[in-house]
Amino acid sequence: MSRLEELMQQQAALEEEIKQVAKAEKAEALKEVRRLCKLHGFTHNQLKAYLAAGRKPRAAK
Repeated sequence: MSRLEELMQQQAALEEEIKQVAKAEKAEALKEVRRLCKLHGFTHNQLKAYLAAGRKPRAAK
């Protein structure tokens, strides 16, 4: 195997590892946010103005 192929495989492995670590960190951050909201009694309506835009509301039926 050439050096280039070896480096490409390492790069692919690192990219996958980065994705997994980022996903795990997001999950931990969300747990922390939920814990703090519960601890201080914050509701969705109180935080709504500070949250990033998410899904669009459903159209009325």
